[in-house]
Amino acid sequence: MKRFIKLTIFILALLIVYFTYGIFINQNRKIIYIPLGDSIAEGMTPYHSIDYGYTDYIADYLKSINNLSFYTKKYTKSGYTIENVRNDINNNKTIEEEGRKYHLKEILRESDLVTITVGANDFIKGKTIKDLSVKSLDIVQTKKELDIIAKDYKELLILIKKYAKNKIIVVGYFNPLPSLTLSKDSIDESIKYFNNLIEDICEEVDVIYVDVFNVLNDNPDVFSDRLDIHPNKKGYELISKEVIKKIE
Repeated sequence: MKRFIKLTIFILALLIVYFTYGIFINQNRKIIYIPLGDSIAEGMTPYHSIDYGYTDYIADYLKSINNLSFYTKKYTKSGYTIENVRNDINNNKTIEEEGRKYHLKEILRESDLVTITVGANDFIKGKTIKDLSVKSLDIVQTKKELDIIAKDYKELLILIKKYAKNKIIVVGYFNPLPSLTLSKDSIDESIKYFNNLIEDICEEVDVIYVDVFNVLNDNPDVFSDRLDIHPNKKGYELISKEVIKKIE
């Protein structure tokens, strides 16, 4: 009986230490932040150069609250499709930061936060801005294409979750060509449809979805070049604020 009491007291003491110390560690743990995706994740500007993107603003926010351990956007790249991101993971893409090599599978395992923006290049393959500027999209055909892309997106998220066990945030899309009045309505409808598909998938696979459609749609001045699909720095900052709301 005495042994049982002593053992019980010992276990309780261990639990108290574990939970007290564990909570302390979690509150003070600094975040490893890894963005994945295409030119929007990388921060491509309307001037065809890489600058401050929404991922940089998120990293700045985490620094401002003294909560960032590591950040790199070297796993993002302009032109990337869902397949490109999937291949990077399967091939365990290696990058170098400050003389140290980082392998994608391992850094995803260690990550506390992963953000993803991808899918637009899958859709615009074979389409040109000139095409979009002179005619509306065939909505029926477009939705069929988007259904296929959404299935690929789901497979990608399942793959990412195989390695990244903490927070994963998927950033939705916006109309990148709001000034093309002839096709605006059909582009809006298509992107809303795609965003709805992705939001449902995010709920299904248990990741966080962030809708940025209205935020950019209501701010046309975030597009400095009417024939370029990338927002300016103000646009990226607006995207980051929506993501930060989820982080907070």
